[in-house]
Amino acid sequence: MTPPLHGGPRPGAGRKPGSGTFGESTQPVRVPESQVPAVVAFLEAYREQKALEDEGVRAQNMRRTEPGREVHVPLMGYRVPAGFASPADDYVEDTIDLNAHLIRKGHEAATFIVRASGWSMFGAGIHDGDEVVVDRALEPTDGSVVVAAVDGELLIKRLRIRGGKPVLVSENPHFPERIVAPGETLEIWGVATRVLHKL
Repeated sequence: MTPPLHGGPRPGAGRKPGSGTFGESTQPVRVPESQVPAVVAFLEAYREQKALEDEGVRAQNMRRTEPGREVHVPLMGYRVPAGFASPADDYVEDTIDLNAHLIRKGHEAATFIVRASGWSMFGAGIHDGDEVVVDRALEPTDGSVVVAAVDGELLIKRLRIRGGKPVLVSENPHFPERIVAPGETLEIWGVATRVLHKL
C-alpha cells in the first residue's frame, strides 16, 4: 500500500518522546488553582536538578527553599557573654522570623541551599558540611562569595575581578585559586548570603 502524500500521520513526525523540557514523557494533569505556584516551583526545581545531573554536578547537595509558615524566635535585647543561664521574658526585645531572616523578601523562588564540601572557604566561615543559603537574584560583584560552575564543576569561592577577568579565590591558604582557563565556561549560580553552621 502506498502511503498518502498529504495529511494523516507520518512516520517519524511530531515531537520525539523525551525531547521536552524534562527529558522524559509528560502527561496533562489537573491541579487545584491554589496549588499551582507550588507545583510550578517543584517542576522548576526538578528541571534544574535534571540540568545539573546532565552537567555532571552533584545535585543531591542542592535543594530549593520553599516558603512555609513563619517561625518567630525571641530576640534578646542585649549581647550575651558566654554563661547566659536562661532566656527571661523581661529581656525579649522582639522576635525574628527565621524564613525572613534567611531569605530576602521577594527572592523566595530564587533562593536555594547548597551543602559545602571541604575546607577551602574556612576563612569565610564556611566549614565542611555547612549549608549555604544562595540567592540567584543578586548580582555577583567583586568580593562576593558565589556558587559557580566551571565546566560542570560546582564550587563555592570568593569572586575576584582581575584585569577584567574573573578569578575564583579560596579562603584557605592551603587551597589554590581557580582561574578560568581559555575555553572553559564559567556560570555563576548565585551569591551566598548566609551559612547554617552546627556547633
